[in-house]
Amino acid sequence: MIYYMEFVANERTSTIRYPSIANLMIDSADRTESNFPLCNDFQITKKNSLLNGFFTRVGATEVVFEWNTPNVTAAEGSFSYTTTGTLPYTTNFSLAGFFTVADALNDMVLNLNASTASTGLTWAANQRIGGGAYLSVTGGVNGNTLTLVSPLINKLTSVGDTITGTFGLTGTLYFQIYIGNSDLRPARYIDIVCNQLTNNQSVKDASTAPNVRDVLVRWYFDYDNQNPSDEYGFPILMGYAPFYLRRLYNPPKQIQWQTNIPIGNLSFQLYNDSGLLQTVNTTTQFLLTLQVSEN
Repeated sequence: MIYYMEFVANERTSTIRYPSIANLMIDSADRTESNFPLCNDFQITKKNSLLNGFFTRVGATEVVFEWNTPNVTAAEGSFSYTTTGTLPYTTNFSLAGFFTVADALNDMVLNLNASTASTGLTWAANQRIGGGAYLSVTGGVNGNTLTLVSPLINKLTSVGDTITGTFGLTGTLYFQIYIGNSDLRPARYIDIVCNQLTNNQSVKDASTAPNVRDVLVRWYFDYDNQNPSDEYGFPILMGYAPFYLRRLYNPPKQIQWQTNIPIGNLSFQLYNDSGLLQTVNTTTQFLLTLQVSEN
């Protein structure tokens, strides 16, 4: 007699429960502007905790910058112009506002021609074969020297704040400005820092920079797509004009949180590669969406 035996595997099912999520929305415009006029360093203070709950993670998922700060300040765009020799002349002027490299060169020429009209000198911005541009000035006297001093010159040429040249036999002088060294961005990146949110985490950020900080997000002053060029072939980089731009971080940075600690008063700082961001005005703001979740 043959017996047949059938084994049926027990089927087990498990329920997947996604963690509960809440949002903490941060708006730099919610600060008290009489105490904190700029968004580069401010506190949000309330009588009660901003957020209570048994959450274990804080994720920086979304950031928006409403950028209205010009990339050339009056201090950066200040010019001192001097000629020596048989045609001595000294004058000063300043540029300030949003500028592409072409805008800066053209505005420099406009102001230089206006300020030196009585001397007979004529300035021009010229496109350079292969890309870039150069400044030229004609009508000078052979052997006379000419000096331009401005922090903006260093941002255009990376050779320092001062350019000095000597007029040649034709009474012409050329100042070279090369495309590879021109960067008028207000910053290469901005770190949004809130120590109250990152102190609870054991895993800390690292960086090759001399000063390392724990950050919520880093905003790079670069577009995702190829930059257009101005009339002289210089790329039009982020910050050369106002922008309102949103970025999503997927996956976001996940910050560990202790369940028995509420989120209370918060302070925020903006840092760039030079330290606390200084070149910011009252109309520039940022917004953050932070997702808090349980395990």
